[in-house]
Amino acid sequence: MVIAYDTGNGSDTHEPLLRVRDLCVEFPLDGGEVRHAVNDVSFDVPQGSVTCLVGESGSGKSVTAMSTIDLVDEPGRIVGGTITFDGRDVLSLNHKNLERLRGEGISMIFQEPMHSLNPVLRVGKQLGETIQVHSGASRESAWKRSVQWLKRVGLPNPERVMNMYPHELSGGMAQRVMIAIALCCGPKLLIADEPTTALDVTIQAQIIHLLLKLKEEIGLSILFITHDFGVVAEVADYVVVMYEGKVVEHGDVYGIFDHPQHPYTKALLETRPMIGARRHRLPTVRDLVPRFSALSGGNSLAVLDDASAPEDGEWNHGRNDSRESPIALAKPDEPLVEVKHLKKYFVSQEGFFSRTTHTVRGVNDVSFEIFPGEAVGLVGESGSGKTTLGQTILRLQNKTSGEVRFRGRNIFDLDRDSLRDLRPQMQYIFQDPYSSLNPRLPIITAIGEPMLEHGLADRTNVRDRVADVLRLCGMDADALDRYPHEFSGGQRQRIGIARAMGLKPDFVVADEPVASLDVSVQAQIINLFSDLQERRGTTFMFISHDLSVVEHLCSRLMIMYLGVIVEVGSREEIFSNPIHPYTKELLDAIPAANPKGRHALRKSDSEPFAVRRSYAHDIREGQVPELRKVNEHHWVAWS
Repeated sequence: MVIAYDTGNGSDTHEPLLRVRDLCVEFPLDGGEVRHAVNDVSFDVPQGSVTCLVGESGSGKSVTAMSTIDLVDEPGRIVGGTITFDGRDVLSLNHKNLERLRGEGISMIFQEPMHSLNPVLRVGKQLGETIQVHSGASRESAWKRSVQWLKRVGLPNPERVMNMYPHELSGGMAQRVMIAIALCCGPKLLIADEPTTALDVTIQAQIIHLLLKLKEEIGLSILFITHDFGVVAEVADYVVVMYEGKVVEHGDVYGIFDHPQHPYTKALLETRPMIGARRHRLPTVRDLVPRFSALSGGNSLAVLDDASAPEDGEWNHGRNDSRESPIALAKPDEPLVEVKHLKKYFVSQEGFFSRTTHTVRGVNDVSFEIFPGEAVGLVGESGSGKTTLGQTILRLQNKTSGEVRFRGRNIFDLDRDSLRDLRPQMQYIFQDPYSSLNPRLPIITAIGEPMLEHGLADRTNVRDRVADVLRLCGMDADALDRYPHEFSGGQRQRIGIARAMGLKPDFVVADEPVASLDVSVQAQIINLFSDLQERRGTTFMFISHDLSVVEHLCSRLMIMYLGVIVEVGSREEIFSNPIHPYTKELLDAIPAANPKGRHALRKSDSEPFAVRRSYAHDIREGQVPELRKVNEHHWVAWS
């Protein structure tokens, strides 16, 4: 398949900067089998354009991108096709010329900047070394140019950043450093591999606008890899949709959004949660495309199917205790969880006398209630205190002061045995399921051991109990004896949910449960939570930075900034009448649903938000603004 784009003004006759034709990449597997990771892929990146490679994990996007600089990880190998960059055949270049190409011609930024930066070298050393290797500049000249680039990518106090180590940078700062390293040698093409996936929605907006600003300033072309069509709507000129190593659709961004032709493209567009388009249930890829289709040469989409969740009766095994449901025990007007003036401070001390040098107010005088059967969203950026608050109200962290009551009992007054008895009723789902699962334990043990410990199963029926809860969470019983590394990200997240729900809790804190997941898997997990709430009446607190996700899951939202709740309201109030400027910034930062509504490029958009937040000063100084009533369903903090 040969893809040529009309770039307008007659420029379609011009040679594209990057031309990929009939690319094939294989990975040998055990037993002599071969996996065709990229199969007959062709596309162009026109001069000065942003071309997006879109698809789910495993579609071949990253392997295709790495092939353009002949850097496929072993044992993978390019077995066919041609790659032409700026008139040169990339695959025929010798090692020396390839090294020059990587940096001076084509450069790359990655999804996880912390994994790309050397943890034992300061930022200035890594940036300066790149300039010296590719340009032959002196150490002094490279240092000056490094400072200029850090300033250019919007980092305040660049001289200070030059002397910092990667672990001292926030996620947004680290990605800005990576952009500076990638562009400091003046490449013509930048490959951006999921550069915003792991970032907050506000930081994502900053990085997107920074890349677009630099593109205009230095005449850059960008090959942007993503699974998020919201990002595509903001940045793309052209779109290439991949599935299982093949291109299934391509075209200009407006045509793809307004008139998608392939059922897989239509499915990816339909599965996105979008502000203002809330549905009781999000469609998934398997809902919208046939189980068996000709999506990629007759390949099946069965790998995307979920095991059907059981009906209520299939998982209605009784507890070994006589505890009733939360709805029966708590009246609708009695809160299940009460948080009163909760504070959690982190104190830095140094010296022989442990003198306090710095205090971080992770949670600062927070109060709220959560009622039985509610789904409450806690929204804010990284560093706002969401996870600290979620873990403290479950007593996974100690408090500094304040109260947390569960069914009227202050959990910080409970002794060890009483707290242990309470644990099954309050559960936590972690953001990174892989890190929270023991890699040495099979799934039957990871989920079954807590059931045995708390008397919810015995040795004779634990396997059946675990199989039931896995089916409830959309997985087959054949997962029981497998290990965490054998599952995809979405499957591991389901296992994490199953482990929490296996104890039949009444209150669950779900910490960024869909962050970094593909949009189709994200829709499946969102639907799963909706099903669990309907079937079990479980009370949830969802922690997220993405307002479009919590709109589909939650009836009430709390907005948190720097350890303080700055706005509380019903879903309808927050989205139709946001008052606090921080809430407005979170809403404004959500990517457009269609490229016709993409945000205009403003000078301030690439600046760190902290620079523009005048209201942040008092909160940083420890002053907590009072929540004032707007109406029965809406409260806002304003000093």
